[in-house]
Amino acid sequence: MEILINLFFVLIYLLSIVLTCNLFTNSIENLGKKFNLDKSATGSILAAVGTALPETILPLIAIFSIKGNAADGVEIGTGAILGSSFLLSAFALFISALAFIFFQKQKLKSPLNINFENFSRDYKFFIFAYFIAITSTFINEKNIKIIIGAFLICYWIFYAIKTISKSNENEIEENCPNLYFAFSNKNLEKNLFIILLQTIFSLFLLFIFSKLFVDEIQTFSMLTKISPLVVSLVLSPLATELPEITNSIIWIKNKKDSLAISNITGAMVYQASICTSIGIIFTDWKFSNHAVINIFSTICATLTVFLLTRFIKKVPAILLLSCIVWYLGFFIFISLR
Repeated sequence: MEILINLFFVLIYLLSIVLTCNLFTNSIENLGKKFNLDKSATGSILAAVGTALPETILPLIAIFSIKGNAADGVEIGTGAILGSSFLLSAFALFISALAFIFFQKQKLKSPLNINFENFSRDYKFFIFAYFIAITSTFINEKNIKIIIGAFLICYWIFYAIKTISKSNENEIEENCPNLYFAFSNKNLEKNLFIILLQTIFSLFLLFIFSKLFVDEIQTFSMLTKISPLVVSLVLSPLATELPEITNSIIWIKNKKDSLAISNITGAMVYQASICTSIGIIFTDWKFSNHAVINIFSTICATLTVFLLTRFIKKVPAILLLSCIVWYLGFFIFISLR
């Protein structure tokens, strides 16, 4: 009975996150239009950063708040950081491609309607940041690791500035939906204060519901005796990345592929730079066998998409669907251990 009650609240919070994401995507599109940002920049920067609060805070909470066994806290924090990058590069892209086929009635070979140059740019930034973050595990000098962590933070700032500077005004979202908080008042729809108010309010709700969702997921893991490592590598990232996934589904449904995919690729860059810097600076940043397999799977999923899209110069749905192979393969591997 306790498990059924737990699952009931999981569904309630999941529904709450979905509804809140609809409010958030509405405000983000209006905010992007207000600042004359194109769809890729709006997704890669505004949407990605806006929904990054749960996955940024969770590792910090795990590292500093778990009492009695600091090693468990570090393991959960490290697992959450690595698991989020993997989930975005594999599962989130798979879900987006699935939504593209289902909602837009597209074929497997149909390419998503996105800016390929921006897509490739995000992947380049992600690969470089991820490589620096992962290889820093071989450095034992703590001061050098702190410098690397600081470099990755600066690297993301450089990425954000470059992305915004490359924003093409010709791609600004022309079919921007009516702002919910404007209440059909056309004058209020252009009011920056009202747009920011809706954005901040939706982010606040996302944080609350995501935190409650994570708590229920962790309770479920304890009731079913699932190990903390599985929670940190699989369940926690699934919960914290739910806003990004939901946002992308909503945008794909509305035929705004650039917003949807750049939201994920932008979040990937954020994860590989800002979130990994937390692990590099505040932990010994050493990886268990499960973490190494997770890293290997992330690299395989990323390079498969990056290299093939560079060759064919487009992003077909079937290629993003294939990412699930790496995700399921990793999940099966840790289930058998």
